[in-house]
Amino acid sequence: MPDFEALVRHQQSTRRLSSKRLKVVEKLPASVEYPTTDGKHFSTLFFGFSGGLIGSIIGTGLIFYLSAKELIDFKIIF
Repeated sequence: MPDFEALVRHQQSTRRLSSKRLKVVEKLPASVEYPTTDGKHFSTLFFGFSGGLIGSIIGTGLIFYLSAKELIDFKIIF
């Protein structure tokens, strides 16, 4: 069983002073520049939506094509 009292005494005796542990940092200046909207977020949303739409159309067409060629069977899928 470890001697917890000895461990606490050791930690208290080897602890550095608070003035050496803590450091005062300078406050960062507030940014006065306003963020500009360059349309990046809108274009990301547009391309994501259009990519998802095109992908779903291609995926649906592929499933219909494979079922028409009788390579997959809907009874097995559902």
